[in-house]
Amino acid sequence: MKMKKMRIAAVLTALLLMTSVCMTGCKSDETSGNGSDSSSSSDSGLSLSIDTNITTTSPYVQMSFEDNYDAAAIAEMNKIVSIHGMQFTALDYNFYFANEYSQLLGMSMQGGSYGIPMTESGFIDMNGQLTERYTVKQYLNEIIISDFQGEVYLLEYAQSKNLQLDETVLSSIDEQFKETEETAKKYGMTLDEYLQSYYGPEATEEGLRAIMQRYELVNLGMKNYVQEYQFKEGEDMLPIVYHVLYPTIDLNTTLELTEEAQAEAKKKAEDMQASITSLEDMKTKGEAAVQAGEAAEANQYTVMLGQMVQEFEDWCFAKHEVGDTGVVKTMYGYHVMYYVGQEPAGDSQKQQIAYKQLQAEMEEAVKSGNYDPVYS
Repeated sequence: MKMKKMRIAAVLTALLLMTSVCMTGCKSDETSGNGSDSSSSSDSGLSLSIDTNITTTSPYVQMSFEDNYDAAAIAEMNKIVSIHGMQFTALDYNFYFANEYSQLLGMSMQGGSYGIPMTESGFIDMNGQLTERYTVKQYLNEIIISDFQGEVYLLEYAQSKNLQLDETVLSSIDEQFKETEETAKKYGMTLDEYLQSYYGPEATEEGLRAIMQRYELVNLGMKNYVQEYQFKEGEDMLPIVYHVLYPTIDLNTTLELTEEAQAEAKKKAEDMQASITSLEDMKTKGEAAVQAGEAAEANQYTVMLGQMVQEFEDWCFAKHEVGDTGVVKTMYGYHVMYYVGQEPAGDSQKQQIAYKQLQAEMEEAVKSGNYDPVYS
């Protein structure tokens, strides 16, 4: 059992959704009860897969902006923001808002542990508590601003490299507009009417095309950064660790164990670490602990970025000498760690390492205050 992340880290910029599937009033097997995801995405796009509380016997129904969002959501849209000298229009903000909104709506349809707060009329509750820190509207604004900041940073990088979109990308955008227009016709709507129902009264093909082209330039900037990235000595090596997990949760139900059981797990982990004399010694003791039902896992991993929970990953990628040990607390319990060594990263992991460095540089730029939002 690998210690997977509970949530995938956000991408550097918003992925722009493009589907030609279910609009307001469309009830299909894909969105009503078969458990499959109700939204799909591609690298860039226009239309959304949103299923609201409206029902109809027809698979296609004309809708307005007010059909897809309630008054509370609309009140959070249409913001104009400047970041590092670049102005994002109300359409820019609405585009990002709509995509993030549809992501949350899709999660709400899946139910389970997502806990997306909803109103009685079937819209997302903007004032509902999404996390301990954020209401829905606070979360949406923060993630949109974060996306804007990343986009400005990457556009500046792309411009510094004189990067330009090629005809293949531009043709792909053209095709997406053609497909979206065909979908709009099914609803008895023009393309602009269709776009306006999701992105607001000011939405037009011309405005959305500019957003898509800008995103593709951002994407090109990311790819260029990764291709040209120069690894520092040892940076393209992956850590190899052996660990023994003493759980503090029931791994079948994810419920926390009693305080006494958690304290016992901690003591057993600390006692094992103190007793380790070699890797083979740890393997022997770890396997014995698993056999006795005290430990949940004893295993060796070559750790890749994004593979493990953050605390586990942080320990593995910190500077260590072969034979270093430690105890790491994660959501799963206490891990007794043994640093085995390193091995060269493959191509995909090299890309992840480069992306991680890019994100670190972006975060540093944001912390400087130079990318703080200014609202008009």
